[in-house]
Amino acid sequence: MTASGLLLLPTQEALVQRLQHIASYSEQLLVLCGDKGAGKSTLVAALASELDDYNSALVVCPQHADSAEIRRKILVQLISAPIFDDERPLMDTVLRIQSSLDKPLHIIIDDAHLLPKDIWAECILLSQIRCAGKPVAVTMTIEPGFWRSLTADLADKTRALLLQVNIESLPIAERDGLYQSLLLRSQKTPFIPREIIHKQLEKQLGTPKEVVDLLMLAIESPEEMQKPQSIMAKLAIFTVVVLCTLVFGWFINNYLSTVNVSKPSLELTAAQAKIRKQAHSFLVEYGELKLMPYFTQRRLAQTKQIANQQADLLIKQQSDTKLLDIDISVDPDVVPIDNHTDIVVNSSVEGLSFQGKLPKAQPQAVSQPQQIVERDKTQNKIKGFTLQLASVNDKSSLSPILTKLTQEPHVYIMSFKQRFVILLGDFDTSAAAEAKSKQIQTQYRLAAPWVRKWADLTDYQHVD
Repeated sequence: MTASGLLLLPTQEALVQRLQHIASYSEQLLVLCGDKGAGKSTLVAALASELDDYNSALVVCPQHADSAEIRRKILVQLISAPIFDDERPLMDTVLRIQSSLDKPLHIIIDDAHLLPKDIWAECILLSQIRCAGKPVAVTMTIEPGFWRSLTADLADKTRALLLQVNIESLPIAERDGLYQSLLLRSQKTPFIPREIIHKQLEKQLGTPKEVVDLLMLAIESPEEMQKPQSIMAKLAIFTVVVLCTLVFGWFINNYLSTVNVSKPSLELTAAQAKIRKQAHSFLVEYGELKLMPYFTQRRLAQTKQIANQQADLLIKQQSDTKLLDIDISVDPDVVPIDNHTDIVVNSSVEGLSFQGKLPKAQPQAVSQPQQIVERDKTQNKIKGFTLQLASVNDKSSLSPILTKLTQEPHVYIMSFKQRFVILLGDFDTSAAAEAKSKQIQTQYRLAAPWVRKWADLTDYQHVD
């Protein structure tokens, strides 16, 4: 039993403790592999409940989710700051707020075989940096088939950054114990003898789902089990009725064709043809009326199947065009990654590439306000300091933080290379800027701002 109240078997508790140990000391991305119904979701939920010393995020990946949606689900659980750009790579955001984090990070993603490839690349990079003195822990759950296709697409260096952990089959004693425990909770009497249940448990592969399915079969009453049979009986009766109707129609048709054949009267022949036509029309309408629901459902099922096949084909084509060779090399000339010391980078990471190396973090020069430039135009260099609070692609994303700063007298919105930046204040010394930085962190609950020199901010344009 874990802190969250989840019921775990002894082998599951041991596996959760092993996963927790690996997350604390390993510098590899942890991949938990298991078949459907093996208990992957239960295990990672129990793991998340044990991470009191971590700032953790647990995300269940839905089908067809885009990268921005996954980043947003992760960051809202990790960051208390009111603004972040979910179009930027995770590495960029974590490096920007790294100095303000007081707990290490642990990101858990369930059903990770549904993740876009670029999120896999970003998570592999995250597992190689440190926050609050420990490596960033990343744990993902996948199915075995996806693991084989994933490792086939990775280079040897990248594959070494992943650590696979398989979920073993439950021993027969735990299967029997799980069955008895669930049966006791259901408060129902099984309709299948204990000896038969034990033999069935021995034949299973050893997943919790198989035990649950066997329990549902054991406590299902014979009347409920006969419901599908009653449906088949009704269908058989309906088929017999239709056949009888057709036979009756054939008999009427042949009978009318033989009535009074010896009397070649013109009026009798016309009456006979009219009756025959009416009988045939009645039988056709009756048959169409009876069989209409069947053919309607059949057409709907065929239409839905064709639509699903077309959608799957389109998704596969799009996925194939975006398939990238995630060959990620950790090069000291690209990003300074040290396994023993924290990385402090005071700039954003531009242009994350999955096939190449992580580019050097280029300092984002932010233009000072126009009035500041005018003030020092006569001097050889622009003096003073300011604070950079945010940098996003979409200008509308700045609204939450601008609302918080309505009482501040010197707030500037600048633009540079299709990005928008918020600057706060004009300070003569860096010490004064640092003091203001601490004040706004406490007052507005913002992440640590970036102290910038006005001299470095000459290429940005003021935005009205």
